[in-house]
Amino acid sequence: MKRVIEIVLLLVLVPGFILAKSQRNNWDDLKQLRPGQKIEVVDSKMKTLKGTFVSVSDEAISLQTGKSEESVPRANVLRVSVRDTSHRARNMALASAVIGGITLIPAILIIGESNNEGGCGSSCTAAGAAVAAGFGGGAALGAIPGSRTVYRVKKQ
Repeated sequence: MKRVIEIVLLLVLVPGFILAKSQRNNWDDLKQLRPGQKIEVVDSKMKTLKGTFVSVSDEAISLQTGKSEESVPRANVLRVSVRDTSHRARNMALASAVIGGITLIPAILIIGESNNEGGCGSSCTAAGAAVAAGFGGGAALGAIPGSRTVYRVKKQ
């Protein structure tokens, strides 16, 4: 049982670490942004500016923050992230399947063991509730809007 859980966790976590390691350090990647997109810019003083994207040039990035337009010079930009809500349904389904699947494995083992002992009773109910909570919790987790880093300055 312990071995099964270790294998499942390994299969779930390793791809995430590989994807998280990919670096975004090309200023030209900012040209994929569309005017009006919600972005977040972190400058060299660790000041975070949130607003809507206006434009980008080789020298600076501009965004609308409230009623004013801010321009951050390229040399001062540490990171640019975009609010990513376009894949919310996919993320909900994926997180629900992963977390629900992880809770399903021990539930199947508990139910199988209980049936061998002559009755299912409260252990089956608890296992079913855990699986339902896993699928529901996964869906809730996937519904949280995230942000995607479009540009990050290279570490020295």
